[in-house]
Amino acid sequence: MALLELPQRIIYGLDSINQLPVEAVAFGKKFSFFCGESSLKRSGFFNKILDSLDKYGLEIQVISGITPEPDIPSVDDLLNRVKNYNPDGIIAIGGGSVIDSAKIVSALIATNKNIFELRGKEIEEALPIIAVPTTAGTGSEATRFAVVTDPEIRDKFLLFGKALLPKVAIVDPELTFTMSVIIASATGIDALCHAIESFLSRSSTPYTDIWAKEAIEILWNNLVPAIIGNSSPSKEKVSYAAFWAGVAINNTKTTLVHAMSRPLGGIYNVIHGIANGILLPAYLRYNAPFIPHEKMNYLKYLMGGYPPEKVEELLEKLNLPTRLSQVIRGEIDIQILVNKAKEAQMNISNNIRQVKEEDIYYLYEEVL
Repeated sequence: MALLELPQRIIYGLDSINQLPVEAVAFGKKFSFFCGESSLKRSGFFNKILDSLDKYGLEIQVISGITPEPDIPSVDDLLNRVKNYNPDGIIAIGGGSVIDSAKIVSALIATNKNIFELRGKEIEEALPIIAVPTTAGTGSEATRFAVVTDPEIRDKFLLFGKALLPKVAIVDPELTFTMSVIIASATGIDALCHAIESFLSRSSTPYTDIWAKEAIEILWNNLVPAIIGNSSPSKEKVSYAAFWAGVAINNTKTTLVHAMSRPLGGIYNVIHGIANGILLPAYLRYNAPFIPHEKMNYLKYLMGGYPPEKVEELLEKLNLPTRLSQVIRGEIDIQILVNKAKEAQMNISNNIRQVKEEDIYYLYEEVL
């Protein structure tokens, strides 16, 4: 038996952000509003959103300037601010860091536990979350996962549970149109990784393959026009595809790429999407002999050649790095990376090819 999990309500399309106050009043009158204030102001949506919430009589606590790549100290600070406010729910408008921060804080408040008490356990209680992405890549608005960094041990780990799945996801592509080229490229490659990993995972099903294949195809055909060509129609398509990729990984989980990318972020502060992009061609080469023929043939036809090589070409078109030495200064301790990656057994066991420790070492070495 397989279970397909989705946000309770999914609202999408240009101008769908206008539906936000209508959705919010279903959960209460008092909300903490997590946001990336600078990006929302650049797009002109910040004041527009606050005005629309005010017109519905909603009381709003603005929590702006959310730290990229949330860590335990920043989450503790947010928790103290929000807990004293005692909201009915959290509205999260921003990238994956904003939405993940909202998820974690909502769970900490509802469960009255600390992060370490929630780690490794199914989280079943959280404040209602309304998630609105302003980037097209992380898929956090569609998942039951949140990532947090423990700076003391320089490591990232997952929190997970059905309660972290947003009650409402609003996907308004126009909110992503003002992303910088580097953020659009990094998050776009992250979305492509999600879709490919879901498609090639041990947990894939005919249902998840529908979401994953559609996301792969749209992202492959539209990332360059959206980011390099600044095409609004392509940006809109990429926004939807990123959400579909999020739905896919929510129901299959990710695989070896994400197991290996997390320590790159935790130890060396490599941006998540960039780390995934660097690892993706090596991952495809490593798994190629074990990918079912029909799936490999689909990827070859779509990409116009051998997938690892074509993905490398895509990275170059997007001006993204293809080697760790391009983003990490100084010596790289591969064994520490391997030891940390091995801890992500949920991802490693989901890989289509059985993974050994020496394989992880070789793959890191390949992308140096």
